Amino acid sequence: MIEYSMPLFRPPSEAKSFILQATIGCSHNECTYCAMYRKETQRFRMRSMEEIRSIIDEASSGYISDRVFIADGNALVMPQKKLVEIMEYLNQKCHDLERITMYANVSDIIRKGIENLKVLRQLGLEMVYIGFESGDDVVLERIKKGANYEETVKASKILKEAGIKNSAMVLLGVGGVDRSIEHAYATGRLLTDTDPEFVGALSLQVRPGAPIYQESLEGRFQLPDKFQMIKELEIIVENTNLTDGYFFSNHISNYLPIKAKFPEDKERVLEEIKNVLRSRNESVLRPDFYRDEINQY
Repeated sequence: MIEYSMPLFRPPSEAKSFILQATIGCSHNECTYCAMYRKETQRFRMRSMEEIRSIIDEASSGYISDRVFIADGNALVMPQKKLVEIMEYLNQKCHDLERITMYANVSDIIRKGIENLKVLRQLGLEMVYIGFESGDDVVLERIKKGANYEETVKASKILKEAGIKNSAMVLLGVGGVDRSIEHAYATGRLLTDTDPEFVGALSLQVRPGAPIYQESLEGRFQLPDKFQMIKELEIIVENTNLTDGYFFSNHISNYLPIKAKFPEDKERVLEEIKNVLRSRNESVLRPDFYRDEINQY
């Protein structure tokens, strides 16, 4: 039986994918807002190829359908030779395999470069998920993201050149009360400059285990309230121009779920957000207890 190092994390859109846990934890693991990989058992390591082949062998007899998500936090950090070996073995053992996806860091995308990523694309790497979080360099430095605006734009261009789709995640509230507006405007500009195929907006939840939790207890970080986070969403949507992309805020952490195809749905969802801000009608929002209790990692 396949043994996972728990808890295991994956994007909501990978619910039907087989999770191949080729790495444990996150190689960066410094982001102040994140409580995901803080246990001692989740200290970063790469599984051996022997372990990975054994997992694929077992999974290919019934667990794997047509999609594989390579976990954990940023599997693209693995050496190119090892990733190629993993993907070649996946293709060899899983004849119905249609796509491979994974989390990726900006720095790893830049380090890999266009040619290496083209090789991975040919082996089935269809899309990577990147936590942009913010376009505001002040906020990015505060949260120890490990990448700035310019580097994120560079990485996104590399992905486009390599033919790999970009699913970018941004985080409402991560700028705190003091940088809320700057964070929102800069994030909209970043999404326009990077032009990802998918955008997922999440709302920050300050959780024990994340460094930002201690900052909040000490008064060094103040989370914006629900309507200020919806205001951030409005500003981001207003300042985001995608060539042909999808914008979602339907993650369970969000107070106001939206789902839109850009550019055609932009004005419709923008008006929907503005109406909520004008009316301040909480009945159309996700209740706090639902948002807080259901979305436990």
